[in-house]
This record gives sequence, structure tokens and C-alpha cells, in this order.
Amino acid sequence: MALPHVLGVDLGGTNIRVAVLDANGSIGHASRTKTLSEQGPDAVIDRIADLIAAVAAEAGIGADIPVGIASPGPLNPRTGVVHYTPNLPGWRDVPVVSKLEQLTGRKVALANDGNCAALGELRFGSARGCKNLVYLALGTGIGGGVVTEGVLIDGKNGLGAEIGHTLVSIDGPRCTCGSIGCLEAYASGWAIQAEAMKVATTADGDRLRELATDGHIHAGVVATAAAEGHQASIAILERAGRALGASIGSFINMFDPEMIVIGGGVATLGEALMGPARKMIPQYSFVDMRRDVPVVYSSLGGDTGLYGAGALAFMTFD
Repeated sequence: MALPHVLGVDLGGTNIRVAVLDANGSIGHASRTKTLSEQGPDAVIDRIADLIAAVAAEAGIGADIPVGIASPGPLNPRTGVVHYTPNLPGWRDVPVVSKLEQLTGRKVALANDGNCAALGELRFGSARGCKNLVYLALGTGIGGGVVTEGVLIDGKNGLGAEIGHTLVSIDGPRCTCGSIGCLEAYASGWAIQAEAMKVATTADGDRLRELATDGHIHAGVVATAAAEGHQASIAILERAGRALGASIGSFINMFDPEMIVIGGGVATLGEALMGPARKMIPQYSFVDMRRDVPVVYSSLGGDTGLYGAGALAFMTFD
């Protein structure tokens, strides 16, 4: 019997978010609480359990309704263990699934937030009806997920498809992962910010300094300056876009997707970033594979984590 609804948990930011999702993607009874990660893993997990209980009670659903959790990684969805995540200091090899199942009495599934987002796009979003997808989350960092013939591709331990760490250049900038020349080191929010801060130390960066009224230069400041015609800012976004387009071309060669979906906060820069990317894609993908591969924006917005967590629960337990 198909599940009527599931509980989705988004563990991606400074807040824990929990909601009920039905099979059509309607979100209801959404609630949130502060993560307060400085209090340690057990305290955070207790807050997740309490919020699940509160949302379930408000929605009037029983203990047979399962839970999906979208969390930053790295993590192992097979064992339900979060190995490490930068936004939760002190988390090392935390058995989230077993602890939550004990506290809630519910079945729980856990996956990387990028992989969850890919599933959410397939079930509820821009890629609804597709079976072959590459999803890119352009945020402070770059994550994503790959689905082939309806199957999530995540490797032996669920750590695979870290597409933000695809190599762009062996002589490129150092990435936060420790490697050199990753896509994330070119096209993420922090990479665009780092390049802009370098430009801002020169005469070409006058407009960036003027727009950063609080002294904080970020990707949005670069986008504003670029929209005004500021050439140095246009060049920053073109550099990021070219790296993104080259990587997308590689993803097309590797995975032969029906669609590429772009989400995350940096995606809101729009065609200032994606225009240069679209020009690069044909140069880096095979002739027979570059045709009819639409590159579109996510339609899930700020609820991507909840949609992804819900899609994970439906896929795992339905």
C-alpha cells in the first residue's frame, strides 16, 4: 500500500526544519527550531526527535509514517552515520539514524543533501518525469546528485558523485576539500567572493568596494556590479561560468542525462553566470550527446531540503 505522506527533515543550516509531505509534493505543518550545534550531537538529535513528535502530533499521523533526513555530508546512508559536516561542529561518526529510530519509534532514512535534492527534483520539481538527471547545488560550496535510470548513483559507501569536486584544472586554485582546481574552487559562492576580494584591492575594484556598504563583498555584490556593466565583475562571473559549463559538458559525457538542473543560492545570479556556462557546454561534450540536454533552474526554491528529504523517504519506504 502506497504511503499517503512522510516526514521530511532538513538539517542543512542553522535551523532544523521538519514538515509533512504528501505524494504530490504538498508541504504541510512545517516547523523549525534552532540547531544549536554547539551543544553537541545528542542535544541536536533530541531536538530533531522533539520537532518530529510535535509536527506529527499536529498533523495527526501515526508512528508508521517514516522520516527522511537531508543532511550535509560526508555521511554513509547505508549505515545512517554522519561522518563529518562543517555546519555541525564536533560531529564525528554520529549514528543519526539509529538514535532517531530509538527516540521516535519510526523508520528513518538519511542521505546527503545534494543527493536528496536530486531526488526531490525528480519527484516534485523541474525534472519530474525524468529518469536520468544531474543536479547541481551552487551555494557557498557546490554539491549535487546524479540519477541514472531512476537509480541514485552514490558509490559503495554513499560518498560518491561529489560533482562539485570535479577537476577543472590541475593548476587551479586550492579547494576547501584540500584538492586543487575543483569546480567548487571556481564557481561556488566562496570562490566568487574570494576572486572579488582580490579584485577589490585594485583600482578595478572601486565599484565593488562602493557597493559593499558594510564592507562585506559577496557574490550578490559582484552580480549587482556586473548588471551595471562593471567589467571586472563581468569577468569574475564569466570565469566562474566557463568553469561551470566545462564541468557540465563533462557530466553530459559521463552520465548521458536527460536534463541538468541548477539550484542553490548562487543559481540566483542567473544568466550572468549561466550565459557563459551555456556557451562552454558544447565545447566539452560529445557531438551526439550535447543535443537536447536542457539546462534548467530548480523549481523547489528554499524548500529543496524538505522536498529532498520527503522524496528520500518515499523512495526508501514506499
